Amino acid sequence: METIWVADRIRLYQLMREHPDWSISHLAQVLGYSLSWVKKWRRRLREMKHPQLEMFQSHSRAPKHRSRISQWLRGVILTLRDSLSELYHRPAGAKTILYHLQQIQPPLDECIRGSSYTINKILHQAGCIQQRLIYHPHPIPRPEPMTEWEFDFGLVSIGKQRWLEFFLAVDRGTSIWVANQASERFHADTALVTIAEMLFTNGLPQRLRFDRDTRLVGSWGSDGYPSALVRFLRCLGIEPDICPPRRPDLKPFVERGVRTMKHECLDVLKPSDVPTMEDVMSAQRQFYNSQRPNQSLSCGNQPPYQAFPNLPTLPTVPNTVDPDRWLQDYHGRMFRRRVSASGVVEVDKYSYYVGQVYAKQPVALQLDAHEQMLHVSHQGKIVKHLPLQGLHRHILSFQDYVMLMVEEARSIERYLSLKGKIVSIDNG
Repeated sequence: METIWVADRIRLYQLMREHPDWSISHLAQVLGYSLSWVKKWRRRLREMKHPQLEMFQSHSRAPKHRSRISQWLRGVILTLRDSLSELYHRPAGAKTILYHLQQIQPPLDECIRGSSYTINKILHQAGCIQQRLIYHPHPIPRPEPMTEWEFDFGLVSIGKQRWLEFFLAVDRGTSIWVANQASERFHADTALVTIAEMLFTNGLPQRLRFDRDTRLVGSWGSDGYPSALVRFLRCLGIEPDICPPRRPDLKPFVERGVRTMKHECLDVLKPSDVPTMEDVMSAQRQFYNSQRPNQSLSCGNQPPYQAFPNLPTLPTVPNTVDPDRWLQDYHGRMFRRRVSASGVVEVDKYSYYVGQVYAKQPVALQLDAHEQMLHVSHQGKIVKHLPLQGLHRHILSFQDYVMLMVEEARSIERYLSLKGKIVSIDNG
């Protein structure tokens, strides 16, 4: 094959000498080659002063310049790998190394030419990492900054079968850690207090996303009747976004945040009590937001506060709250219940008498927000109208409303525990 190519190049040389006025397209048409091939070899043949056979042979594609990666740069990258792994308490990846590499002032005779690909190649050659399968990410659409938050709980062992629990909230749009809290054990009332403190300190987002945790939404068998926390959020104008069971992929930012908090902070410093855990978590949150480079697409390998220096100002909590405002969001909502042997159905912690004639039969309850009633339907026919219990019908200050809902959450959790619908996990 090389012989044919050499012959065609010699023929091109002869045509150029015999017909110097021919254009590139004319030469390409006669030889049957592309314009780029004729252009490349025409340039090379014009540079020949004394043609020899070797000049018509194919040129090597091997690089003709020395490597741009100097020994100094290799040493710096490997040193950063070791020091950053100690700093972050995890193996430092290429993007983390690149972030710190760009902040180093090189010597006069050196130049930093680095990329994630180059750093991974150096780490692989040094035996620091192994070649892995290529992962093709599927980016998650990001909302506007500070409009949608995720929160979750995590457990940390402190020895002797004792555990501490922590709360973490993360903004979906920026990956900023919004708030954290520690406790020996969160219950429905303490979780609501923690969320109220977070909203009072940071402002009101448009949406909160969280698990279908019995402390947050009531019993697992709930068919959508709002819990104390859900009513609390609705009355503040926040949309609760409850994830279905076993779907951590729907709140990936807080899931990653909980793992990072455990592996990079709590498992390393090993706090033994709640105050110490509070201090180390707050320090880690500040470090994560302002110094630790974040590899998410929205942050671009920068700390979140650097990637988003101008965050929007969120609405503050209101001075007064209508505790029955949540009704408007549930107007017309249907709830299914089975009538007990005594003719009673249970909604939230309240009992409603329907009639023994419907004992052990399913009924549908439709919430009417305007009349503040529950319309009971049996076999498609409305059979009873029940006044909705647990309403307050007057405006409260924000502090009084929080205290009211905390007591509401505590009483509902106690009621469900007595009914055997909540499994308690205690220390010791």
